[in-house]
Amino acid sequence: MLSDSAVGIANRHWASEFGIDPEGMFAEELMLVRHAEALADYDGIFALFREGRVMVSLPGDRFEALQRRLPEWSPALDPRAWAGYFRDAGFRVIGPAYIGYAGAVPEMEGVRNLSEADLAAVERLRLACDPEEWDHGGSEAGEVPCSAAFAEDGEIAALAGYEIWSEEIAHISIVAHPGYRGRGYGRAAVAHLAARALRAGLLPQYRTLEANAPSVAIARALGFERYGCSVAVRLAGGG
Repeated sequence: MLSDSAVGIANRHWASEFGIDPEGMFAEELMLVRHAEALADYDGIFALFREGRVMVSLPGDRFEALQRRLPEWSPALDPRAWAGYFRDAGFRVIGPAYIGYAGAVPEMEGVRNLSEADLAAVERLRLACDPEEWDHGGSEAGEVPCSAAFAEDGEIAALAGYEIWSEEIAHISIVAHPGYRGRGYGRAAVAHLAARALRAGLLPQYRTLEANAPSVAIARALGFERYGCSVAVRLAGGG
């Protein structure tokens, strides 16, 4: 179960995304708001689900029209049904995406911080990965804190990096070499990086599509606790 401290940090971050006071997070079963500054450029609907409640942010210039297009809400309408409603209507939907936080993680061997000497190995990893996978999980070594798990042949088997959100959260990304998956390298890299984040006074955040069962399994194995999940609906080109 997430600690009160972790929930407080998460609520502060997501409240800033929705442009409301943290005390208002999930205060109602369904809360609709207009896009605040953080989502001002997002042409879509963003929903955050937690414990049978949902926060929904809509573009301000189409608030009323989109409000009428939302599915009828009840706590029984889970994130998958919400996503399916918009997907069936022809919109591009990202999610549901698992969001978890960890207050402690196990230490693992075979992982270390990246150095400039590893940049060539990072480039080989990037080239080995599908471009979309790299876009979603790759990290720019040297620009953000990174931890790498190395295979016996010296190649990077998995690379984890984090960006700092709201000065309190370490948002972790992870990508694994296609040739070394299923061997625990991704889990080891995430554990090492999350431990670094905790030592830096940050709350590690792990976010991944719930349909990506192996990725969700990494989070659970390392002690990440579920906070909620998100669904993003792109409006451009939708039905």
